[in-house]
Amino acid sequence: MKKNKIFVIIFSIIILIFSFVISLCLGAEKIDFSLLLKDFFNNSQNPELNFQKIILFKLRLPRSLLALLTGILLAGSGAIFQMFFRNPLAEPGIMGLSSGATLGAVFAQVLGISLPFTFISPVNIFAFIGAIFSGLIITTICMTKMSTKNNVMILLCGTALGTLYSSLSSAILLTSNKELHSIYTWILGSFNGRGWNELLFILIPSILSIVIMIFIAPVLDLLSCGETTALTLGVEVKKLKILVIIAAAFAVSASVCAGGTISFVGLIAPHIARKIIGPKAKNLVVYSMILGGILLLLADTLARTLIAPSELPTGIITSILGVPFFLSLIAKKEN
Repeated sequence: MKKNKIFVIIFSIIILIFSFVISLCLGAEKIDFSLLLKDFFNNSQNPELNFQKIILFKLRLPRSLLALLTGILLAGSGAIFQMFFRNPLAEPGIMGLSSGATLGAVFAQVLGISLPFTFISPVNIFAFIGAIFSGLIITTICMTKMSTKNNVMILLCGTALGTLYSSLSSAILLTSNKELHSIYTWILGSFNGRGWNELLFILIPSILSIVIMIFIAPVLDLLSCGETTALTLGVEVKKLKILVIIAAAFAVSASVCAGGTISFVGLIAPHIARKIIGPKAKNLVVYSMILGGILLLLADTLARTLIAPSELPTGIITSILGVPFFLSLIAKKEN
């Protein structure tokens, strides 16, 4: 059985690498890797090759890395949420973190906020701050007495806060006369225009989030029999709860900065992973991350190739996949 799991993980990593290469090759301008590999170590003056190198290293590579990292973060945080809350429909967006990020982005766009540095957009920075701020509010709620005995209370508070943030975002957009096409695309979720600056900006919080998720994964198995049993086994549930929220806050903050609000990856990947690799948390979190990377790389590739040279927001592709998946989960739960 252990050998089968190792084989599945290795095979999935191969698919992940293949998906990454495909995402580098396909787009409005196709990349010819055979020519690039032949000329990689030569200082060629061929204009076509030089043009393809610019597309590959300045546009495609950072975009593909951002899509990969975002898929890893959303799927990993979705997995720990589903295990911690013992709810198959839980995902990062349910806590209001994505809505908080959207509010920050809308606030920056509508008010035309400018910053003294230009290496990254104020919209992305304020989206990052919005998600972190939302995470701090949820973390504060976790420390209150009303949430210590009932995780449902945290989910309800997160949902209510998410609705509040969305309402505020809508109110701001409705009262603005500015051109809001860019923020609308951002809300739908897109990696268009993202590059190395965004990748470097989110690298540290992304690494912190991934490390925390992998660190707490083995402990989450002890929650499968309930919090009371976990407490008797020495699990500090309150601290674990805070670590889950912190990891998710960092993950969502980094992912919305990378590609806007992308839905359903945190829901789909963990469920597929559970079917393939089993419910053990240590394996499930890592395998969910691999599947999340594959899913978002392929979704982003489809988004920029289906109507090339134009492109669709990546979030539209994940929503088209996610909605029927979500409905099927509800139907199974009812049965």
